[in-house]
Amino acid sequence: MKTLYLLFLLFAWSLAANAQAQRGKASITIHVEPYSYDTLLSQGYHLAYRVHLDSGETDGLQSLTLVKGKRNIRQLNEISYPLPQKNLGYIGADFGDSFLFVQSYGAGNPHEMQLIKKKTGKELMQGVWVDVHQTEKVVLYIANIYEENETMKLLDLKSGKETVISDFQDSACVEERIGGLRDCVKIASVTAKEIILKIDDEAEGTSRKYKR
Repeated sequence: MKTLYLLFLLFAWSLAANAQAQRGKASITIHVEPYSYDTLLSQGYHLAYRVHLDSGETDGLQSLTLVKGKRNIRQLNEISYPLPQKNLGYIGADFGDSFLFVQSYGAGNPHEMQLIKKKTGKELMQGVWVDVHQTEKVVLYIANIYEENETMKLLDLKSGKETVISDFQDSACVEERIGGLRDCVKIASVTAKEIILKIDDEAEGTSRKYKR
């Protein structure tokens, strides 16, 4: 009987010590910085920034979720916390029914992006950012980067037309800059009838026109 009583006391003491330890963890306050980038989208949508930490821990997970009102539509990305927020993602352009979701991994690295349909959260296109004209809903990007079938494409969301761009491959700028096409080609202007692309180098000044 005495042995059982001692075992009971040891068990009770273990439970109390564990509870005290848990209370000690819970009392630790973690300060989470607000999101550094704009999270508001048109038509009542936004990106919800969330950090998930175990009690008393400073490392965990951070995520961005596409939300309308109180409805979670889709978690767009999740990475370790506290990695830089630009790795997690930000809004590159808002086109009304869709938007560009972009991730940046530092100077010189490609900015990966996805075209997301707001209503469903469905990914409509993915690639590497080159340039965008938000008002006219035009996206210049690279598909399949670093692969044999790497291609620059011009996507016109207003007309639904996508054009493969191969006019700048032999540019001196492309040869000289580390990022190649993505560091050299820009959208110069967009009208109702045409899109003009140019080499972003004053010494070269090459430009091309494309019908919408």
